[in-house]
Amino acid sequence: MIVTTGKTVSQADVKEAKQLAENWDVVFQERKKRSFRKWVRETKEPIYVVSKTGDKLYHPESSQPFHFHPSMAWLRVQRIFKGYNDPMVEAMDLNEGMSCLDCTMGLASDSIVASFITGNTGYTAALEKNKYIAEIVRKGLQRWQEERSAFNLAMRRIVVTNADYLDFLKNQTDDAFDIVYFDPMFEQTVESSVHIAPLRSFANHETLQAEQVKEALRVAKQKVVVKSSIPNPYVEELGFVFRKRRKGASFGFAVLEKKGNRYE
Repeated sequence: MIVTTGKTVSQADVKEAKQLAENWDVVFQERKKRSFRKWVRETKEPIYVVSKTGDKLYHPESSQPFHFHPSMAWLRVQRIFKGYNDPMVEAMDLNEGMSCLDCTMGLASDSIVASFITGNTGYTAALEKNKYIAEIVRKGLQRWQEERSAFNLAMRRIVVTNADYLDFLKNQTDDAFDIVYFDPMFEQTVESSVHIAPLRSFANHETLQAEQVKEALRVAKQKVVVKSSIPNPYVEELGFVFRKRRKGASFGFAVLEKKGNRYE
């Protein structure tokens, strides 16, 4: 990994880039007007770019850099404003004041929607195992601006933690969150978003296991929800039950209620 700065460089950018490199125990190098795509091909190393316009992460196996964008969250919140239901929110039975743990943050689209619904009195935490993605999204959530202040506030409220979700869950008390949520990257083949594609080179692709589900259910006060392609016998073998999916949808949300399941 190489850490550098963007095209327009300030002393603050250089200081931040050097600090990140030190924190991550990786190399800081000056850009010196080099093309990032050429640079990453030559070094075969990922390159993290600190920039005023938003940090970016280049990978040798991806044609586009990863950067923060609210992606589908903005469109989903717009639909909610118009009175439409959101399938994830319905599966969670999510309401104002509730707490939600998103174990697989990625671009934080689901976290943003959850934070918007739970509001000022709620609490949304998001976990990301990759420290570089966690940093880019954490900064993006604090800086991105849309035309609705309620959407911006929803982004600002999300608490991002760089952690493996099993390790994090094991350190939580029983019933710590109303809802625990998973959207495993191995299930995101249904996503065609240009913003999701660069994430694949850095994301955690491990399959959800029974031990992780058991810990999630202990931490969840009400239920555990997983986003999955349909059909998915493996998810159902773990005890999840699919909610009614939208007509024509290739994915849905499966729910494991706190009471009356084989993990208790």
